[in-house]
Amino acid sequence: MKKELLTMLASSALFAYSANAEIVLTEDLSVSGYIDVAVVDGADDVNKATNTNSSVAEFELGFAFTPAESKWSAVAELSFDNNRTFSTSDFEFDDANGDNRLDTGEKVTVSGEDNNVKFEKVMVTYAYSDALSFTAGNMLTYQGFEAADATGLYQFSYQGIGGKAVYSAAYAPGASVDYVTDSYELGWWIGGYESEADASYEYYAAYTGVENLTVKFIYADDPGYETYNTWASYDYGNFTFAAEYTSTDNEDTEDDLEVFMALVYYAYGDAGLTLRYSSGEYSDDDFEGDDFTRFTVSPSYAFSDNVFGLVEYSVDDIKGDGTDTSLAAELIFSF
Repeated sequence: MKKELLTMLASSALFAYSANAEIVLTEDLSVSGYIDVAVVDGADDVNKATNTNSSVAEFELGFAFTPAESKWSAVAELSFDNNRTFSTSDFEFDDANGDNRLDTGEKVTVSGEDNNVKFEKVMVTYAYSDALSFTAGNMLTYQGFEAADATGLYQFSYQGIGGKAVYSAAYAPGASVDYVTDSYELGWWIGGYESEADASYEYYAAYTGVENLTVKFIYADDPGYETYNTWASYDYGNFTFAAEYTSTDNEDTEDDLEVFMALVYYAYGDAGLTLRYSSGEYSDDDFEGDDFTRFTVSPSYAFSDNVFGLVEYSVDDIKGDGTDTSLAAELIFSF
């Protein structure tokens, strides 16, 4: 149903190492996963600190149960992440202060650790036919060219300001209906919470009728926001070209965004190079209506069928705040 970027690009050199990463336990049950280790060095836009973040960014373990003679299947993915940050700052942090910091001119080091264990995908699917399927559980949103998992990204960070994701939803509980053919895909998702009035909806359409071309449109209608997300990608020889537009209007707050992204990826044997440019307006608790541009360069290399690494250099130019840079290194072991 909701095909992740990893599946869509399995033929490219960048993702070939993980496309075949699957351990068959029984005829009906298989397991796969990855370990993502990353180091990030960059500026904290809120506290104007220089941060070094060293972490086992994520360990993910997934199980797929697909009985050969049944129309039913199930998927469960468990994700564990442990991030530890060391910051050197010009500010002394004080909870008694209104803005939680005092400008003392002294360098102080702050460390923090955040552990998180959660189920991401927990889904049961009924395949009515080769094209039509029904799914219920905790599943990934239709939104986004940039995948939720590290194994589906061309680089380390996301396109939003400071490397943030720009999509209004990620994993959420609900149910969907999906119709998939060789030329197009249609999908509808509903997530119900406290009452029927609080339900969220997503509508999805994709065109895949031209070889190597994918075009997708997603509309999300939630009681708290409205999102339009559309993107297209095209593979030409060793190149992949992609463009994406995302706009979210939050009804009760000023946390809105409008972002355009363009990406070029070039594969040469086991090596690859990503160039990405994004720009737009991003408003949230940290950035009040700032126009920004973000440029990323990320060379990568597949050391083996299971080990993949990259480095990334990104520059954010934020209106009124100047320029921030960040450097990241990432190593992924998949199985």
